[in-house]
Amino acid sequence: MNTGRFIGAAAGVWIVRVALNWTFYAKIVGRQYADIFSAHPGMFRTVIPAYIVADLIFALAFAFLFVKVGAALGGGMLAGIKLGLIVVVFSAVIGALYDYYGVTYMPGTLELTTVIFQVIAHVAEGAVAGAIYTRMLASAVPARA
Repeated sequence: MNTGRFIGAAAGVWIVRVALNWTFYAKIVGRQYADIFSAHPGMFRTVIPAYIVADLIFALAFAFLFVKVGAALGGGMLAGIKLGLIVVVFSAVIGALYDYYGVTYMPGTLELTTVIFQVIAHVAEGAVAGAIYTRMLASAVPARA
């Protein structure tokens, strides 16, 4: 594993993930979560630094997976997109099913909206990982004369 390409891909995924999560959870569905919180005080915690650290852990794990399986998935952005779709099934889709059937105060429409967002976000994160890792790989290989 090339450490520089790994760090570059992880940093790109982290930045995209933090930006997308903030946009979605704060700006798009933030009001819905605030309404649920007001109806069920104490049910949610909002610890932004912890979310950002969790996003960093995800980015490191995702980039590591990409480094290990990216070539088997075809390499480049398309491999990152495929990996993003695989990861979203294991994380967001399964998690949403557990939430929907286990947390009665979460409306189904909010869960579905979140899953759709997660599919888009994981595809974008995968594309970024693939693009950065591949671009850095291409720039590391000397041009033939």
